[in-house]
Amino acid sequence: MTTSFAHDNSALAALYDRISDQQFESGKRLVERLGVTEVARVLDVGCGTGRLAHWIAERVGSGGFVAGIDPLEERIRIARSHGGAARFEVGQAEDLGAFADASFDIVCMSSVFHWISDKGKALAEVRRVLRPGGRVGMTTLPLELARAGTVGLALASLLARPPYAGHVDFPSLTFAGRGCASSELVALALEHRLDLLDLHIAQRSRTYASGEAFVEFLEASSFGNFLTPVPEALRPSLRADLISALDAQRGPEGVVVRGWGLLLIAARA
Repeated sequence: MTTSFAHDNSALAALYDRISDQQFESGKRLVERLGVTEVARVLDVGCGTGRLAHWIAERVGSGGFVAGIDPLEERIRIARSHGGAARFEVGQAEDLGAFADASFDIVCMSSVFHWISDKGKALAEVRRVLRPGGRVGMTTLPLELARAGTVGLALASLLARPPYAGHVDFPSLTFAGRGCASSELVALALEHRLDLLDLHIAQRSRTYASGEAFVEFLEASSFGNFLTPVPEALRPSLRADLISALDAQRGPEGVVVRGWGLLLIAARA
């Protein structure tokens, strides 16, 4: 499934930069598992508004180098506006031609792999820019568990009844159609001569003030793609119904959204 970058705009980019704290924290945990050290050369693929790349740049210090690449111009503009030592480029994971062979110690792909259209080509490019022994780490969505989380269960119930039944494709709406199963991801890594170092699937929980707050995050983090598979006439009602379904589960601390995440770390042989 091809990902569209045409729906993003300055408002969505600014919103994402403002409300992406929990995704930022997840990215930091991935970087810590990768063992990024001072003087490391790090590439953040799908860097968004650059929050993680700026944080990595502070860790590696003046002896290291950090670059971020993202296909969304508005998000790169925000990343650059924050100053700092990290370098930012507009581009896609499938073409890392801005960077030389074996030029990075670490490649980070936090919550981005499911958005990449040609995953094999992206991994080939990642391997090319990694030095021998260099590591790539990613977090993504395991396709086989797309229906097991809070959002998947809520949407499955909504889409099974009128007016949505037969008019909305579940995999495209939950981004599952863009993801891959854990076994497929392992096969892709091995096919592209990456040695598997770490792989695990874990349930994750994130808390939001309301259903509206979570749907806003979905819209911003998907750069406007969340509701595009839905017929235009049904989008407002489905958005409202999903918010209501989430708010019905709200507790004292807010809406707890549970889902499954996959973490993979591999090295260039």
